[in-house]
Amino acid sequence: MPSSPDPMFAGLGQALRVGTQMLASLIVGGGLGWGADVYLFATAPWGMAAGLTLGLIAGIRGARRAAQQWQWK
Repeated sequence: MPSSPDPMFAGLGQALRVGTQMLASLIVGGGLGWGADVYLFATAPWGMAAGLTLGLIAGIRGARRAAQQWQWK
């Protein structure tokens, strides 16, 4: 898909991408932590807390990588 010539829409697209990436990493991390709590270790709520923490770290890392690729004008 070609990039938009309007910088406002290009910025909105980048923000939407980062927000979606952050949300997805939190959902995956929380889901894996919950699964570990329920099916593997029975350590509720610590597995989910650890999964959410790792998901947050992964989301921030992905957002940082995306921001480094932006071309600032």
